[in-house]
Amino acid sequence: MLIEDRYYKNIVKKLDKNIIEKTTTHREIINSAIVDLIDGGGKKLRPFLMFLAASFGDYDKKELLDLGSSIEILHMASLLHDDIIDDADLRRGKVTAQKRFGKNEAVFIGDFLISRTFDILFEYLDKETLIKMNKNLRLICEGEIEQAEKKYDFNISIRDYYRRIRHKTALLFAISSYLGAYVSGIRGKKLNILYKLGLEIGMAFQIQDDILDFNGEQAKTGKKIAKDLEEGVITLPVILLFQKEEYQKKYSHVLEMGGLKNTELDNRKLEQETIISITEDVRNSSVLEESREILKIFITRVDKYLNYLPKNKAKKRLKKLIAAQIDRKY
Repeated sequence: MLIEDRYYKNIVKKLDKNIIEKTTTHREIINSAIVDLIDGGGKKLRPFLMFLAASFGDYDKKELLDLGSSIEILHMASLLHDDIIDDADLRRGKVTAQKRFGKNEAVFIGDFLISRTFDILFEYLDKETLIKMNKNLRLICEGEIEQAEKKYDFNISIRDYYRRIRHKTALLFAISSYLGAYVSGIRGKKLNILYKLGLEIGMAFQIQDDILDFNGEQAKTGKKIAKDLEEGVITLPVILLFQKEEYQKKYSHVLEMGGLKNTELDNRKLEQETIISITEDVRNSSVLEESREILKIFITRVDKYLNYLPKNKAKKRLKKLIAAQIDRKY
């Protein structure tokens, strides 16, 4: 298991300490929200990936720690905003900032963290890299918007799904890998390989997340089973289910929801009976296994890019990271 890796645990410990140092302010509400997020025990895979990518070159430890912290701070901001959108009461067993302090306050705490992210990035990165970073961040925002626009749209294609998770999730993994490689002096083909490696790892991560939404253990994932479905976020297992004729007929009333305008969706929710029925069909049909087969395709792509990289400890840890993605239960 990745979590038992001493190198990984050491990086996570340093990141937690550095993130608090970089974000501490005289506004106690902000400090409390950040401590709650850190105590929630996020995996910090993105900055860990940055460290691994940097290990293929030569890097400054403080610079890498600060940049890794900036990526995690940005991710934390996105979690705060996600909780507002989802009206979530809990995250990783902790009361969310939007529940504890209010939605308006949580918005501004998230905005504060985004500001701190760029404070750090401006300190270390040149103009060209900042432009690339910002372009990717815009695409991440577009992914979030697309997800909101496509709520309850059970007619979306697998291609739509890939585009959404590439923007919403995988790009931040790609940026993390790219920045780690870039600040360690890597350029050219190897830099591009590490960017693509991060992208494919991010795709695999999200697909596994979407599988776990239906067969994960709530005590470990910290998420209610079929939470995405309940919120109208249509993921890979559901897309595969609705491609089958028998389920198209069974849920014809649900398929019609995709034709509604966004304004009509604001207060629209699936009936609990329908959520339970779809969840049971996902679990009892072949779609989870089909989703795992698709996951393996992305793992194969990761392996392809790994084969271009020289043998070292970082490469071994990257392989362990990939294996952990396949086996993880949360």
